[in-house]
Amino acid sequence: MAPIKILLVDDHQIMIDGILSIVEEEETIEVLGQASTGKEAIDLCERLKPDLVLMDLDMPVMNGMDASKEIKNIFPEIKIIILSLHAEKSVIEHMIQINIDGYLIKTSSKSEMLLAIKTFGEGKKYFSSAVTLSLLSNRKESAPIVDTSNQLQAQLASLSEREIEILKLIAEGFSNKEIGEQLHLSFRTIDAHRANLMKKLEIKKVTGLVRFAVKTGIVS
Repeated sequence: MAPIKILLVDDHQIMIDGILSIVEEEETIEVLGQASTGKEAIDLCERLKPDLVLMDLDMPVMNGMDASKEIKNIFPEIKIIILSLHAEKSVIEHMIQINIDGYLIKTSSKSEMLLAIKTFGEGKKYFSSAVTLSLLSNRKESAPIVDTSNQLQAQLASLSEREIEILKLIAEGFSNKEIGEQLHLSFRTIDAHRANLMKKLEIKKVTGLVRFAVKTGIVS
């Protein structure tokens, strides 16, 4: 299989160097180049034709938000994963509206970054757990960046937004019927989601789901 060709975009060289150290030994990943502004990123996309761009948001000349929008307009086949310290719901939702393909918090572990890139290689989108929690939150402030083990991160990343939403309601003590009424889904659909959650997380009891939700910050 051909390696995933990526372009790194960040105005902090220490961040670029950190990503390079993570991916340099991965035979399935090839770094084509690096840019420090959104304008440079657009120019390199035209010249190098990467498969994937890892894009910072806060940069001089042109920020990552504007650059991502431009790249998606000109080169819709190029995928973009945002790599940022921002976890505000409004920012994430805006990036999703311009069709970005993933969103990682800069404090993500090495294993999660590799998981995100490889998930893209499978034709899927990837959003870190902190980002998913922010999207599910009704609050306007930044979502907390949850520090969990690599295993918990991988398990949480395997869940869909709907599954996380249902897991949160289960952990808050709602019955299948009550969850179904809130989400306008049938009892059987909720029951199926509950069973699938237990299978994915290798948990046999509802109390285990609650403990998982607490450990990963889905509920406090």
